[in-house]
Amino acid sequence: MKDKCFNTYQSKIAPLLEAENLRQIEEWGIQDHEVCEWLAITAEEFGEMSKAIVEYRFGLGLPKNVVKEAIQTATLCLKIAEMFMNESA
Repeated sequence: MKDKCFNTYQSKIAPLLEAENLRQIEEWGIQDHEVCEWLAITAEEFGEMSKAIVEYRFGLGLPKNVVKEAIQTATLCLKIAEMFMNESA
């Protein structure tokens, strides 16, 4: 698969990230964890994304499942980046 270089970011990806952020807040509230806990949560999501990719690869899963898990993982990664950006401000 060839890298799309964020060509679909504004039109398709950004709204999915925003919706996932709101979904996470609705489900879990505003969270406050130590950095290693954030890492563990993200690693768990990465594992789910990995599983979705393997299932897709072997004909047992759908592309939409990979997108869902990738958006969940990316949302957490962006939250971590935002927290660290605020730490250095």
